[in-house]
Amino acid sequence: MIMVIENSRFCFVFTMLVMLLAAGCRQSADRFTETMDLSGEWRFELDRDGKGMEEEWFSRDLSDKVQLPGTTDENQKGDFIDERAEDRLSRVWYWKGAAWYQREIDIPDSWQGKRVQLFLERTKDTHVWLNGTYCGYENTLSAPQYFEMTKAVVPGKNVVTVLVDNAKLPPVGPSHAVDERTQTNWNGIVGKMELQATDPVWVDGVQAYPDVENNRVRLRIKIGNLTQSDASGKITLQAETWNTEKTIHFEKHVEQVQQLSQGESDVFVDFGFDKQAPLWDEFDPALIRVMVALETESGDDRYQHATWVDFGMREFKREGKFLMNNGNRVFLRGRIDCANFPLTGYAPMDRESWLEMFRTLKSYGINHWRFHSWFPPKEALTAADMVGVYLQPELPNKRSGMDQRSMEQEEVRKIYNVDYLELEGSKINLTLKEYLEKEADLIFRHFGNHPSFTLFTLGNELGRNQAMYDLVATFKADDPRRLYAQGSNNMHWEPSFAEGDDFWVIGATADSLPVRGSFAYISKNAPFGHINEQSPSTLVNFAPSIAHVEVPVIGHETGQFQVSPDFNEIPKYTGVTRARNYELFQERLEKANMLDQADDFVKASGKLAVICYREDIEAALRTPDFGGFQLLDIMDFPGQGTAPVGILNVFMQSKGLVTPEEWRQFCSEVVPLLKMEKYTWTNKETFEASLDVAHYGPRDLVNTKINWQLSDLSGKVLAEGSQNAGTISRGALQEIGEIRIPLAEVKGPQQVKVSVAIADTPYKNTYDLWIYPDEIDTSVPSDMMVSRRLDESTKHHLEKGGKAILFPELDRLPKSIEGAFITDFWSWPMFARGAANRGVDPAPGSLGFLCAPESPLFNHFPTDFHSNWQWWHLVKNSRPIILDETSADYRPLIQTIDNFGRNHKLGTVFETSYGSGSLLVCAIDLPNLMDLPEARQLYYSMLKYVESDQFSPVFEIDRAVLRRLVP
Repeated sequence: MIMVIENSRFCFVFTMLVMLLAAGCRQSADRFTETMDLSGEWRFELDRDGKGMEEEWFSRDLSDKVQLPGTTDENQKGDFIDERAEDRLSRVWYWKGAAWYQREIDIPDSWQGKRVQLFLERTKDTHVWLNGTYCGYENTLSAPQYFEMTKAVVPGKNVVTVLVDNAKLPPVGPSHAVDERTQTNWNGIVGKMELQATDPVWVDGVQAYPDVENNRVRLRIKIGNLTQSDASGKITLQAETWNTEKTIHFEKHVEQVQQLSQGESDVFVDFGFDKQAPLWDEFDPALIRVMVALETESGDDRYQHATWVDFGMREFKREGKFLMNNGNRVFLRGRIDCANFPLTGYAPMDRESWLEMFRTLKSYGINHWRFHSWFPPKEALTAADMVGVYLQPELPNKRSGMDQRSMEQEEVRKIYNVDYLELEGSKINLTLKEYLEKEADLIFRHFGNHPSFTLFTLGNELGRNQAMYDLVATFKADDPRRLYAQGSNNMHWEPSFAEGDDFWVIGATADSLPVRGSFAYISKNAPFGHINEQSPSTLVNFAPSIAHVEVPVIGHETGQFQVSPDFNEIPKYTGVTRARNYELFQERLEKANMLDQADDFVKASGKLAVICYREDIEAALRTPDFGGFQLLDIMDFPGQGTAPVGILNVFMQSKGLVTPEEWRQFCSEVVPLLKMEKYTWTNKETFEASLDVAHYGPRDLVNTKINWQLSDLSGKVLAEGSQNAGTISRGALQEIGEIRIPLAEVKGPQQVKVSVAIADTPYKNTYDLWIYPDEIDTSVPSDMMVSRRLDESTKHHLEKGGKAILFPELDRLPKSIEGAFITDFWSWPMFARGAANRGVDPAPGSLGFLCAPESPLFNHFPTDFHSNWQWWHLVKNSRPIILDETSADYRPLIQTIDNFGRNHKLGTVFETSYGSGSLLVCAIDLPNLMDLPEARQLYYSMLKYVESDQFSPVFEIDRAVLRRLVP
């Protein structure tokens, strides 16, 4: 709706405005910017030869039609390619180049004398004409685009023409703002698109600088003046809270303004609150809205305009190694948003979608969100403000060469620059440094007030040079409302801290000093992470890795534990991209005769991935001075190699692997932590663990009592106790005490659970333990053979109808893979190529294993259907055997799950008949692990199984095949 305000009625209207402000009407002020919605049908034409500008297409009618906001993909324009990409999602329609959009608009007579501009919330490299008059150029990838139309607009019919060229990009490299492997390099216009009209003296923007200590805010009000003379008048300010349980109204403030010259003027106002303003944080995200009403006179003319600014009262800074918000320490439990939006190809532009996403992940304990080399739309920041999430957006950049330009050829520049000018300061053909400076200025102007906008960097995995130091220093001086760094995981190949940065996002602070638990197998000297390389415990932390660092350290891309692809998701891809990669992986698995196991592979690999994520997160929480972690990711990344690493799919839907309540036990603002040296115990030992609490909640916990309990899987309590912990102060990792439980009365073998809970709070954590008999008879029955090789004596024993267990020597298994505990890192095909290029053996590539716990093989060895900590030493000392030559329906007893790039049928334990006899093959080196209780117990369980009548294999592996497998 267009609201027309005539100058003769100014006094009445302005009085009504103040009354509405005083009444707390949130919508009234914005009506002083009259808008015309431009969404709907537009004329359209592709410019395949790039001659539209030369041929002045802006002066003729375009021949096709599209719906805007939208993209060429959504409108099914361009080339129908229906590609079948393996390493990412596949686009159905594709266009890269110039596309022209055109629409007739009817301008009301009341807009005569108004300032008029075109607002496009998000697009790419853009030129705009109105009635054939050129109105400007913009190429921001992050901020809204504005085009001044005041001099070109006329009452009545007008024609606006927009040229968008997604082939002409700034020199930012494969930023996730434009990467085909993420949100695609779309062409179009998305979000709000409208004409905006104001009086020629107007409020052009408001920046809010909270002063928490003094309960006030400094406002920088930018006033524009298109009249031919100075203007003077007053600004009326009225503030109220929102996103709070109760609305607080503050006293209004009136500021006189004089000599508002032509062009732009900045007015600074210190607005002191007459009541205590609520502060903003992750627990109480209180927001404040200040209405700004401008009344001016210029000569005999009177003008008015009003708008508002939203902000939160918060002071986000660092104190030594800590991140602090309003004087309270913050621990970041984050995830990385890599711009995967398969239905549209671009980020949601509406608030409700972002509210749903932030609330979903907050239910999993996530309080932080990093946008990997891209900047989200305004409604994302507003939603984060409302939910209470700390954001780290980034410049849309993955390049370090600050002198790079997007165009080097003169002829290209001439076509690109419609004025044929190379003026200093031109937006066209900027160096990367100049572009990033311009981009940051727009970002601060349009998004700087959002309290959720707390961290900012130049991009992802960059190098280092003086220009980058200069940019960070400039940003810190220009806008001190947040913390800055040169990038995320910069110089990761030779880690070192960049002086002047406020924080450090990194995977390892040096070659042997990791700050996460897993890494890719691509370098002979790289750490592979403690989860797969160190005997399992809950003692590891990253304190040695950050001891020498004086700023907050945040773990970069923590996790990356792969889950087998869920092919049930394929029908969900109904938008601009298709999961052709998943379709291809499904075809491969079917060809490998294991498609019937696909769902079980998802469950088993996913359960192990959760176990690994938990250890990575708890290791971070066990680190006293750590700044936090950024998961890659809690949801899948179907691009960049295809990385189904999430407990949620790319649509942020649960895979059924873990509930939010279960996840929050170890990923929350308060987490009780047990520190123990191992997960497997004997009944002659005393279980010993120390108890800590990582407390980053809203307030101290006073008169605290900690309850602990040891129980079996049926819930029967085997032992319990409690400790008075007194006051647990917020903002620290606090030692509570020790837990000692004699295990003599616990009958083994069995899996038990030890839980610790803070009384009268929701905070609880539960750990799995396995308790085995200290002594067990592992003697081999007289009628059974245990062999290391399938030699003649073993064959003879089998041919006579005997039973045998074969533990082949691991170095004599030509068709096998290396054993591993963790699920494969990120994407096996991607890093296998990287390893090969560096002359390094690839990662094992497995995703845990699948077994049937009810199998008699496990009658004396408690296990889930998936791997867990009691299997760590066993699988690490194994070589799963490639059983691709066996019959299609043959299944091993313990089947190691392969990645989607290979799809081997892998047997860690399998059985076969052999003539009249029966053979059990175990590719775990149990004979050399008998000092471990879990190894002795598995060995015993195997003996009992083979000894029993239940050991009667129904399949017989071909003798020639078996010789190749276990020579």
